[in-house]
Amino acid sequence: MILAPHPDDDAIGAGGLLQRIVARGGEPYVVFVTDGENNPWPQRFLDRKLFITADDRAAWGAMRRREALCSLSLLGISSESAIFLGFPDQGIAEFGRRGDNRLIDALRKIVADIQPSLIVSPSSFDLHADHRAIAYAIHSAAPNSAITTYVVHGNAPADRLLCHVELSPREQDLKRAAIECHASQLALSRERFLSYARRNESFYAAEFEVARAESVFRERLFALRHMSRVIFGAYPSQDDLGVQPAADVQDGAESSLRA
Repeated sequence: MILAPHPDDDAIGAGGLLQRIVARGGEPYVVFVTDGENNPWPQRFLDRKLFITADDRAAWGAMRRREALCSLSLLGISSESAIFLGFPDQGIAEFGRRGDNRLIDALRKIVADIQPSLIVSPSSFDLHADHRAIAYAIHSAAPNSAITTYVVHGNAPADRLLCHVELSPREQDLKRAAIECHASQLALSRERFLSYARRNESFYAAEFEVARAESVFRERLFALRHMSRVIFGAYPSQDDLGVQPAADVQDGAESSLRA
């Protein structure tokens, strides 16, 4: 089960892994926590309007759902395996701060229904607040599950690395095509988004001991770091990192990835 904070995070963070699961007869589910509707700058650019209304955001979110289904289809995943929760984009961290357990409860029910052999979660080391908050929610909802994490924005500590999935040229091309389905996101950031179609995907240890709800101050501090990386293009390629291939990993979540 892949958790995607927004439509596109699944393809970016685990597009290669999803292909491997399908190719080996597995049944992947992708849970989209938000619709990515609070995405004003690309929407202003594409819609040619300065002020974005609630109806505009709803239409944008519906479009991003369609982009997500297009992307999953390219990866060999049917629409029946996509679960859209519709939680507020850019608003997940507030749930943890105020003790609102609706997301935790929703994830707990999904885990009970699906009983996934492995949960692939965004990381609490990601620079995006929604990613960190969802990491907290799933680690709270599934304390006895095998969990591995992925980072889209920024980097996780190197000593938490479990393994990577090295993509074949065909898998890399298909991952790129899946990312390109998210045309709304490529309008202003095409080079950055397509750079994620690199030849490996890295996965990290579960974060039960570090995932937590965070303060407004910490959220804003990370937001500034994230913004500076986007503005200055400071997202290094991981193609040449000396990381352990998935075939060499033995236990727990690692063996689920290997299988």
